Amino acid sequence: MLKKILYLNLILLIVSCNGSREMTRDSAYYRSSADSIHAQNIQKNLIPMYSIAGNVQRMTIPEMMKQDNIPGMSIAFVENGEIAWTKHYGYANLEDSLPITSETVFTGASLSKPITAIAALNLVEKGHLNLDENVNLKLKEWKIPETNLTENEKVTLKRLISHNAGIKNDLWGSYLPEETVPTINQMLAGEKPSVDPQTSVTYEPGSKTEYSNPGYSIIQKLLMDVRNEEFDQIIDQLVFDPVGMENSSFKQPIPTNLMKRKAIGYTIELEPYPYRLFPYQAAGGIWTTPTDLAQFMITLLDDYHKGTNTLVSKEMAQTIFKKNIARYVFSLWNWGEDIVFMHYGSNQGFNCIMYGSIEKNQGIVVMTNSDNSFGFFDYIQRAVNNEYQWEYVKPEILNPTESDISWVDSFLGEYQWRNNNIIFTKDNKNLILQIENVDYVLTQTGERVFVLADKTIKITFSDDSDSRITIWEPNGYPFRIKKIIE
Repeated sequence: MLKKILYLNLILLIVSCNGSREMTRDSAYYRSSADSIHAQNIQKNLIPMYSIAGNVQRMTIPEMMKQDNIPGMSIAFVENGEIAWTKHYGYANLEDSLPITSETVFTGASLSKPITAIAALNLVEKGHLNLDENVNLKLKEWKIPETNLTENEKVTLKRLISHNAGIKNDLWGSYLPEETVPTINQMLAGEKPSVDPQTSVTYEPGSKTEYSNPGYSIIQKLLMDVRNEEFDQIIDQLVFDPVGMENSSFKQPIPTNLMKRKAIGYTIELEPYPYRLFPYQAAGGIWTTPTDLAQFMITLLDDYHKGTNTLVSKEMAQTIFKKNIARYVFSLWNWGEDIVFMHYGSNQGFNCIMYGSIEKNQGIVVMTNSDNSFGFFDYIQRAVNNEYQWEYVKPEILNPTESDISWVDSFLGEYQWRNNNIIFTKDNKNLILQIENVDYVLTQTGERVFVLADKTIKITFSDDSDSRITIWEPNGYPFRIKKIIE
């Protein structure tokens, strides 16, 4: 184990000192010199969400990969209908010292879902499916069990796409190549050799949103039943071929031409995971590259901006990216005049993210062969947002200040933050936060704003009678904490 970590540290140190091109002959592509500058600026400017002026801790991408034990990573950035640049870091296979290249394939995990949703919406526009129809009317052999929860509200394609169809989030089973793999019907019915429970409705459809892998497996079966074809063939015809995604497949096991180029997934301790099959293809079975996913993003954005009608019509694309829709294909955030769309993915040994800006017509895909990349992705997002002047979750560099904090007395005490009990106390002029029995002195940056740089968090205190405390977490999102009343 120690040998693996030292080896990874050595190869990433070489990259950090000498740049990334010697990693492999095609470790980077730039559309222009300006794109090269953007990519280099992002590489060397990974900073926390919240920092104190004069003490900003900057890291490079290779340095953070070394710190977090991430063997390899590949990035593709798109702008105005083109791939602006790609960069590749580290290794697809540590044992054989095989570098990440533009042709290395990763498991895209839940990035399978947007592709599945777009294929389904394509069939809606062709009249083969209805967004608001009870899907049981088209499902064959296996159907969603009807209960009192489905008497008034039905499971529809629109609700399945949006994760509010009432389907509980089970279905995680993956299989070694020598094991018997269940069919889609066996999986959904919870029948052997499936290791997952039966898929069923556990809350009234439409009543709330709950992320659901089985929901997308129902979409998979729906497409297969309507088209009378295998799922991977359907996606080839409706998405991969029109987009030109030549290094992507939902086929299980992975096709031979891609098997030769696939990355090995690793734990945080750099132990390799064995190759496994993912029969829940629509929910998480894709093997692909950042470049292919970037082409998918470009095509969908072109359908939105130009009405190219390659995947869906302009009207459908506008529905997908409509403001104030919480989730429809992607997670959406209204950010000023812009709309930011995003989707994450995670399978054993692999993490990935796809996100973009509608107004700027830009986006990025990042894929790693590591279990430990989501914090890393936050840093890359901030670097991208800062470099391209997106307003979405930009890093904040705050100036320290001093003012009277006598008002804080009403906030002192013990609070619940995620899975931790934390305690606010006061010592002379300082506000102190205790986390896991360690005391941290908070730096005041505003009248009711404090920063804990060690944890890269910002803390704000309300000025009303509710005595609310909000912790702005390292990813830039707020979390309101509750006081523990004894």
